[in-house]
Formats: sequence, C-alpha cells, structure tokens
Amino acid sequence: MRSTVFRRLATTTAVLGAALALTAPMASAAQPAPLVPGELYKVQLNLLRCVNISESGEDELYLKLDGGVVVPTSTCAERGTVDYSAIDPERFIFEGGTPLNVELWEQDPDYIDPDDKLGVFELNDARVNTTNIARVIKNGDYSYTLTYTVLPL
Repeated sequence: MRSTVFRRLATTTAVLGAALALTAPMASAAQPAPLVPGELYKVQLNLLRCVNISESGEDELYLKLDGGVVVPTSTCAERGTVDYSAIDPERFIFEGGTPLNVELWEQDPDYIDPDDKLGVFELNDARVNTTNIARVIKNGDYSYTLTYTVLPL
C-alpha cells in the first residue's frame, strides 16, 4: 500500500513539475516589454476620460502635438469619455527614452477668451503592447485620464 501511495505521489509531482516547466517560459514571455531608447514607436490613443471637467456642462477638448492640432475638438461631459481608438497611431510617433508630450486644450468659442491649455499628458513611462494611463490633474479643479497603447513602428 505504501508503494502505491509513493508511486502516485511521485507521478503527481512529476506531472506538476512538467506543467510548471511548460508555463514558466510563457509567463515571462507575457510580460510587456519596456521601451528601448533610440527605437521608434507609435501610439494608439484609446480613451479620454473626463473625470472632473474644467467648465460647467461640457468641455470642448482637443489634443495638440508639437504645436499642431492632431485630434479635432470633441465634447465631454463630467465623468464622460471620448473614444480616440479610430485615430491613426502613425500621427503619434516618438523615440523610446524620450517623452511624448500631448497637450490637452479646452476650446473657447468666443474670440475674446482664448483657448485654455489644461495640461500635458506625458507618455514616457509606457510599456509596449499594453494599456498605459496618463493623467492631467489641476489642484482638484479638473482631472482627465488618457489610456493609450504603445506599438512598435
């Protein structure tokens, strides 16, 4: 009887060991890769979440990169979202090791009051092929989050 118990225990241990050996490399392969300095990447914007907006009612928001508008104006209510997943990621190319700063602006429709720069999403601590989050927060007045995915170019 003892030999049967020991045989079963040995078989179970061998099966578990084999299973762990097969899954261990897969677990390390599933880890998102860090950005490599000097390599080029593109950014797929996913979702802008308007946690607390800067004006009453709705914000009219747009994004700028290098001084030029790259995402047209969208309206966003308090706790609302804007889907940016259809925007071509080739519009956001940057080099690993260098932050990509995307400015968030609120459009003011009248000519007397210029548009307001709400802040900058700094896309610098990202991982390749995984969802990353950048935030713009100003003293509890307003708050926005941007989810994005960094892709190889």
